[in-house]
Amino acid sequence: MMSEFVIKPVKTGTEAGRVSDFLLGEHCFDDQRFTPGETDHLRWLPMRSLQDDSVQCWYAEEGPEVIAAIIFVENEHKSGGYRLEYFGVHRSHRHRGFGWRLIKHMFDLIRERNGRYVETFTCDLPEYESARKLFERNGFQFLCRMPDYYYPGEGKLLYYKLFESSEPAS
Repeated sequence: MMSEFVIKPVKTGTEAGRVSDFLLGEHCFDDQRFTPGETDHLRWLPMRSLQDDSVQCWYAEEGPEVIAAIIFVENEHKSGGYRLEYFGVHRSHRHRGFGWRLIKHMFDLIRERNGRYVETFTCDLPEYESARKLFERNGFQFLCRMPDYYYPGEGKLLYYKLFESSEPAS
């Protein structure tokens, strides 16, 4: 029997380490060829979320195992823009709405903070097809492809979602 899917923020160094281990582990991403920068980000961003409110790192677990995680950041201009950096769902827990719930939770916080938009990216390889579909079904618009971004033959796809707001960003 599956326990309730509860999304919670990383609050301790131990939790940050568990989230990093999950995101870098064999059960999260289908493509395990991380760039050196991705490895650094996946180790550093969960810890950074403990000290910097512009970095959000949330996760869900089943028993002692992390089964889903999301990391997003307010952009460097602090003008209402956000960037979804990473999210993942354990292979054995996919197609159960967990990715949708993580993204909805992120959207709710961005709206609560009067965010104007969120940008994200993914790879153009077939392994990332489900991520692309998830973005598009959640209202992200495809912007452009940057060829050979990660490695030769492996391009980056940029996506953007604008939030409608009754108040202009300050």
